[in-house]
Amino acid sequence: MVFIIGMALGVISLSVGNTAANMIRKEAEQFMLQGSYISEQSVLKGETHGLFVELRPAQDINSKEQWCYQWRRIRDRQWQDVPELSPHCLPEEAAIEFVVEDELWEFDPELEYQDPVMGFFPSGDGSGKIEVAIFPVQSSVGGESETERFELDLTGELHWVSEEKRVEEERRGR
Repeated sequence: MVFIIGMALGVISLSVGNTAANMIRKEAEQFMLQGSYISEQSVLKGETHGLFVELRPAQDINSKEQWCYQWRRIRDRQWQDVPELSPHCLPEEAAIEFVVEDELWEFDPELEYQDPVMGFFPSGDGSGKIEVAIFPVQSSVGGESETERFELDLTGELHWVSEEKRVEEERRGR
């Protein structure tokens, strides 16, 4: 009986917890899984992969702008979609930000062709020092929520910085 009550309380606390933080964490998990997969595929298949990002305008007065990203690979000298990874849009309450070589990257809707924001190469290298942040849009989500941070280094290693920090803090706390 005590076990059942404990389980029920655990479920309730998870569902009542900070929903914005949960949403951002879920998006971060998906981004990390896809980034790790693409990094491996670049080496295994000998292909260059890039991350293309866009800010889609609001569809109507009741919706908001939405950040979307898609992984593509170079085949036949052109960028092609990675069929096993469909384009992904963050919830309207979330945003993504990139700092490329210490400069904030900005999406330019006027450009006909967008370059990839980051890439992975067959050699296992990454496209440079890139910092990524996924965070709640403040005007639409109340409360304090954690920003999820990632870093891509020149060696092609994608690090989930905020998760590594959480794990280290838990390890020290025990």
